[in-house]
Amino acid sequence: MNTGKMLETRRLLLRPGSNARDSASFLQMLREDGDFRMFCGVDLSEDRLLSFSDYFERSGHDECIYSVFEKDAPERFIGYVGFHREERYELEFYISKPYRSRGYCTEAARAAVGQLFGEGLSVDGAALTENRLYSSTIVDNIPAVRVLEKLGFKRNTPEDGPVLLMVGFIDDDGNFTENSVAEYVLAKEDNLARQATP
Repeated sequence: MNTGKMLETRRLLLRPGSNARDSASFLQMLREDGDFRMFCGVDLSEDRLLSFSDYFERSGHDECIYSVFEKDAPERFIGYVGFHREERYELEFYISKPYRSRGYCTEAARAAVGQLFGEGLSVDGAALTENRLYSSTIVDNIPAVRVLEKLGFKRNTPEDGPVLLMVGFIDDDGNFTENSVAEYVLAKEDNLARQATP
């Protein structure tokens, strides 16, 4: 869980995520935005939705989630950005549909990535720093791919050639759904070099 400090950008406040403060707003966004499949890879159901009810303070994921608020409306939750670890740390983000196409996702993610690669973050009171960051997205999620590219992420291509992951889900009715997922990577030195370039 994110136990670090609040981050501030030109237009946004990034507060350490809180289930009590942010969960109901996040679940409502997922219900209303209409792109649950693009976000999660499966169709919306109430059971799947409820699996996100403790998203901001999950345990066992070494995660550091920031809730995003506009400075002009500091009490209105508009999305989140953060990191979780499966095998390695991955960037994740979500901005509610009414707030998209304003550059908010890129602005929030840039601040969080800068903090991770700079002085570091705090996860459950322990310092977190990384030299390499990953992100995975459904190939058809073009807006997410654009955000990653703006941040300097590159498609992760191992020495033996490009990899396209297929991720499968079995829904409540036993139907199988698969998605093509691409992995992206950003190295700390590349991020610092981008920041130093005017």
